[in-house]
Amino acid sequence: MKSLFDNNFILFKNFFNIGIVQASSMMLQLLTVPLIIRQYGLTVFGEIALSTSVAYLFGNIINYGTNQTAVKNIAISKSDKLKLGELFSQTLQLRCFVFVISLFTVYAISRFNLLNNLIFISILPILLAEIFNPLFFLLGIEKVQWLSWSVLVSRMLSFLLIIFLFIDHHTAFFLNLFVGIPLLIVYFSLLVFIVLKYKIRFSVFSTKGLIIHLVNNFYVTFNGSIGMLQQSIFLFFVAGTFNSTILGAYGLVDKMLNAFRQLVSAFSSAIFPRAAVLFNTEKSSWKVFRMNIQIVYFLCSVLTGVVLFFSPDQLVRLISDNVNLYAVEFTRLLSFAFIFLSLNANNVLDLLLAEKYKSMFFISIAILFSTLLISFILSKNYFQLSIGWYPLLIEATCFLIYSFVIRKLNLYAA
Repeated sequence: MKSLFDNNFILFKNFFNIGIVQASSMMLQLLTVPLIIRQYGLTVFGEIALSTSVAYLFGNIINYGTNQTAVKNIAISKSDKLKLGELFSQTLQLRCFVFVISLFTVYAISRFNLLNNLIFISILPILLAEIFNPLFFLLGIEKVQWLSWSVLVSRMLSFLLIIFLFIDHHTAFFLNLFVGIPLLIVYFSLLVFIVLKYKIRFSVFSTKGLIIHLVNNFYVTFNGSIGMLQQSIFLFFVAGTFNSTILGAYGLVDKMLNAFRQLVSAFSSAIFPRAAVLFNTEKSSWKVFRMNIQIVYFLCSVLTGVVLFFSPDQLVRLISDNVNLYAVEFTRLLSFAFIFLSLNANNVLDLLLAEKYKSMFFISIAILFSTLLISFILSKNYFQLSIGWYPLLIEATCFLIYSFVIRKLNLYAA
């Protein structure tokens, strides 16, 4: 009984602390979105949504799947200081290598006038912060509280900077800097603390080892990037097809979807160490645990969906200080998308636990083509409100693709 209580307490503690990280990010958005829209309008907000989407897409690439693959290895090896140092060093070297490649890619995009030069400079702190993001280590040793409260402080600092130093000219530039710089300071400071406390001894990657990790983590990274591209690609279609008012209205919905996705991600991260043990030792226990988690996901998504469906105008007015027809209709349609997103959360976790990385890669390819097809069709539609169907259509498509592949793999065969 004590063991069960301890396990549940650790699960709750992990979720609570990771939840603080995600909640602080969401609170920053919830507090700054009305400020931006009321002061600068939906047009400027649409531009900001586009730039931050690019920043977090490349941030995910720089992370290179290490927040998934490294956690499991560190959790298993947390009593072996030599192994911990090796895993710690490998993760940072892998991220630095990918950062250099990403830097040249972002620079090339800016040179072809696909991304404003100022935006390119402003997202550098966000990209650098991802190199030093210590979540992979702290979650593995189950000390996430160090990260959660530090990130909360950085978010509060970002909010104060936005309130007191916000400048009308080049708004997106300053917003990205105000978000990225405090986060960079916090992540780097925590990483130095970890090195000193655990007496981490650095080891250098061999060329062969680097190649192996690049290949193995590529599939996970690609899958995570497609998850972000589902939203980013459609934002690009909306930006190129519709006026700035519609882009701003959809950008508002995009932020809501991203906030819910972050909550699901936080819960998945919290249960990941325990799920890995259950999956590898007692699959029957994992199936029971998985069902309980699925019920929680579903009930939360239904509750959120009901609130959005029946009171979208109040929510939009609360955020933007006025009722925008497009934003209201897009928000009402978004309520159904949450159900499919929550149903699919454990499907993604199943493939990570089973290390079916290649399957995740092929799923991502299918989702990418689905994203492009749905985006193209909706952007060519003469009815502007049709773009509000995108979140529902893409989340339902993802759920169907993942469910089909998992059924084919038969992961729970005896």
